[in-house]
Amino acid sequence: MKEPNIVYLAINLPSSIERREHIQQQGANIGITVQIVEAVSGKTLTDEQKQMYDSRKRESMYITHLTPNEQACVHSHRKALGTFLATTADYAVVLEDDATFEPGFLSGIKHLTTSIPGWECCKLYTEPSKLYTLCPPIENAPVQPVFPKKIPWGAIGYLYSRAGAEKILAHFDSFWLGADTQLADIMLKHHIPVIGVVPNLVGTLYAHNEQSDIDDGGQRNTVTPTTQNAPVRYKRSALQYLRYRFSVIERAVGKWLMCRQMRSIFKKTIH
Repeated sequence: MKEPNIVYLAINLPSSIERREHIQQQGANIGITVQIVEAVSGKTLTDEQKQMYDSRKRESMYITHLTPNEQACVHSHRKALGTFLATTADYAVVLEDDATFEPGFLSGIKHLTTSIPGWECCKLYTEPSKLYTLCPPIENAPVQPVFPKKIPWGAIGYLYSRAGAEKILAHFDSFWLGADTQLADIMLKHHIPVIGVVPNLVGTLYAHNEQSDIDDGGQRNTVTPTTQNAPVRYKRSALQYLRYRFSVIERAVGKWLMCRQMRSIFKKTIH
């Protein structure tokens, strides 16, 4: 079987020199080139980029807005997908610049792209206790396919097929959630086949995101008015709460359906 063409991309702000050097050195250590995708900055969002943020939908469920840096993070992931599709590669690994390569990274990527059919996006990091099995253990495989219960959590590393990236971008004309949750929302709502793997193929330099570049202004997780002239609200209104709970239920149903879909695929293709 012909080896697939894989491009390795890392999202990085120009000011984050240490992170950029670290992730590129990791690539050099295992014989791959990690191409840098210059991250979008919250300080330089264009009018067009700002208009993609659906503030009304955000306000319908949340008491806070995404900060400019959080919005920029979403645009950075969109930019990485576009960078991939501008190449002739069959697959892309898209990493945030605090990603660390776990042992077996390359063998796991090779196994996923040559021996595990049926998926179009693979999360390369999931919490070990938050997984559903999809098939019996595959003998002598460097990674096992699983379904992550917490699929909206964390955007440290993804492996995309070309078809998966195209489908995600086709439904990414607006957003109201953070990058990780928005990506998961698109995958689940539009039935884009997604899996996770064990063991993880990437980790992170910074546990619990305590040194996130997204929060370089110290604004993350603070309560801010949902509209410019509104008083600060510390609790969702009843209507906001109902809409939010409905979105959570809708996502839970999407996860259940996706898990069933992937189990069905693997039952037919993996023996």
